[in-house]
Order: sequence, then structure tokens, then C-alpha cells
Amino acid sequence: MNNLIKLLNIDKRCVVDKRITKVAISNNSTLNTNEKKLLKEVINDIRWLASYKPFNSAIPEFITKTESYDEVEIISVGFSDVKYTKQVVNLLQKSMPYPLVLLLEVENLFSVSVAKKSINQADKLKRTIDEVITSTWLNRKEDKKVNQDFLNQLNTKTFHNLHLKAFYESFTKAIHQYETSLLTGSFSPKDGKTIDKDAETLKQIEAIDKDIISLKSQIKKETVFSDKVRLNMNLKESEEKRQKLIEKLT
Repeated sequence: MNNLIKLLNIDKRCVVDKRITKVAISNNSTLNTNEKKLLKEVINDIRWLASYKPFNSAIPEFITKTESYDEVEIISVGFSDVKYTKQVVNLLQKSMPYPLVLLLEVENLFSVSVAKKSINQADKLKRTIDEVITSTWLNRKEDKKVNQDFLNQLNTKTFHNLHLKAFYESFTKAIHQYETSLLTGSFSPKDGKTIDKDAETLKQIEAIDKDIISLKSQIKKETVFSDKVRLNMNLKESEEKRQKLIEKLT
């Protein structure tokens, strides 16, 4: 995205817009050999776009014994191939302990990734990554309404600002709405509770998708006719369950 700061409509007071060097990341002692190689050979550019804190955003912090949202950082990262998405996301979320929004770019493709982190009870300065949520890649050259609707949802001026946790979770909700729209064919505005329900349904669909892939693989390899019939029946049942779950999203 040529102008991600403009896309997100980031408050001028929160704009940083500075390059992050690979050296700054590689100096992190927790990175293993493969991660350092990934940083060197796969990642092309890392840019710190914005920093939201109570003093510059007027959004209060949210801190409990298990969570800390005293700041939200937004970073863009360009890399060579979408096949490295999971590794790149995990590397950066691991390297930066605060609530981090990653705007991912691979040529004409764009994605958003966030992570739920909790305070490490053994070391309060460290964070444990509980869940990573990454949107499906969006092709900027495809003129699809659901794509544009998703990008419109990333307008930070419309985000919840009760506190920084609510602000951060607005990115998560935008991702969930986009994933829902890819299955239903339309991007429909929904309230928070409905989005949370959809998120649980999306997890169920994701689990079924993995089962379907596994079943299809087993069917290809199976040579016993009766077992092949049984696997096909299981596949059909899984596909029917998947369709029913999709209908719950509409």
C-alpha cells in the first residue's frame, strides 16, 4: 500500500514513520538461527508507522494482572513471499512485547495481523503470545467490494477509544468481518457481540477445513474400496457441516 498512514487515517499526533533496521531486530537475543536467516533473506523493509499512547492519542491505557495495553504500535513490513507469512508474523510479534499491529505487504498483496498477548507471570517485562490473527491476503489489483469494505474498516478514526485495548481490538474485529465477508460474499456492518460470535464460528470452519484437507489426502492414498467409500462419506459430512456454519454467518 503506497500510503498506509493515509489508509488507516492515523492521527497526526501518533505518526512516527521511521524505518526500523534489521540490526535492531536481530540484536534480540531470543531469535534463533532460522529467524535471523528469515530476517536477513526474506524481509525487505520494516517501518514504524505509528505509536498510540495515552499522552498523544487521548485514549486511556488498559492494564490488568494479565494484560497490558499502555501503548499500541503499528508497523509495516514488506517481504518476498506469502509462504513466509506465519514465520514473519511470529518473528516480529515475538520481538516486540507490546500490542502490535502488522501491516503486511508482498508486491500487490496486503494483509493485517494482530496478536493477543498476556503478561508473562514469571517475568513481568515479557509477553506470552496466546493467539495470532492474520487476515487473508488481499490483492490490490482486484476491484472487489469486500476488499474495499475491509480497507474502509481500517480507518482508525472510527475505532473504539474507550481504552487502548478496545482500540487494538478494533483491528481484530475488522479482520473477523473481512474473513466472514469472504465466505458470505458481502461485508455487512455488525455489532461487537455478533462479530465475536462470528469469530468463534470462523474457528470452527477453520478446523473443519483442516479435516477436509486431511480427508482428501487420505482418499487419494486409499486403495481399499470400502475404506475409500467411508472416507468419502466423512468428507461429505464435513462439507455439509462447513456449509451450515457459513449459513450461520449470513
